[in-house]
Amino acid sequence: MRVLLLAALMAVVVVADVAGNYLQDNSNTQEFFTPIKENCTQSLTELLLLRQEVRLNHLVDIEKQSGATLLSLAQTLVEVRDALLSKQDAEAAQKTQCTSPFTLVGKNCLLLPIAERLNWAAGRQYCAARGADLATFSDANTFAEYLGFINQVNVANAAVGVWLGGTDEEVEEVWTWITGEPMPRGPPFWGTTDSYKPEPGNGRAGNCVILWHPDKYYMHDVGCTYSTATPLCQKILQ
Repeated sequence: MRVLLLAALMAVVVVADVAGNYLQDNSNTQEFFTPIKENCTQSLTELLLLRQEVRLNHLVDIEKQSGATLLSLAQTLVEVRDALLSKQDAEAAQKTQCTSPFTLVGKNCLLLPIAERLNWAAGRQYCAARGADLATFSDANTFAEYLGFINQVNVANAAVGVWLGGTDEEVEEVWTWITGEPMPRGPPFWGTTDSYKPEPGNGRAGNCVILWHPDKYYMHDVGCTYSTATPLCQKILQ
């Protein structure tokens, strides 16, 4: 019995010694591995949130700057558009207006220098020097408008012929405008001779078209060197 008690006592001593050693070793470990405290974790979270806030604020500033840049660009584009439209309107208005000394007749600008006496080629040069050419037309309405203008300018009824931009110099009896388009034939465009023979009727002796004053300004063919006529200059509006 005494032996058992002694053995039990020794076992208790051994266990106590082992437990003491374990506690001592565990205490040393805690000195090197101190657990993260709650306030440290909170500080790290706050730091991360602060960094995110700074980054977001930076992105917001960039977005604001981009928005301002886009707005400025849009305003510039609007100004450019308005300037282009204004220029187009001015050009369109200029195309529908005749500058002095030209007069708007129908859809074109006309000039009749009633005091000039020129042959056909010189008359064309006169018009070209003013940005125009000898007059042409394709229908009776325009012809009537041009005759009205001529009679208005020639209010004194001066005995002067008026050159048009028509000729058959390239091919005899093939009458074309200087634009290359065929000229209208017959009435109410061409007149007649004293013997009531229809014009054109001068053959090779007449290769240029004139509005003949003795025949109420109907068209006749005469020699291109005829030098007592005035040119009817025409600017075609776009």
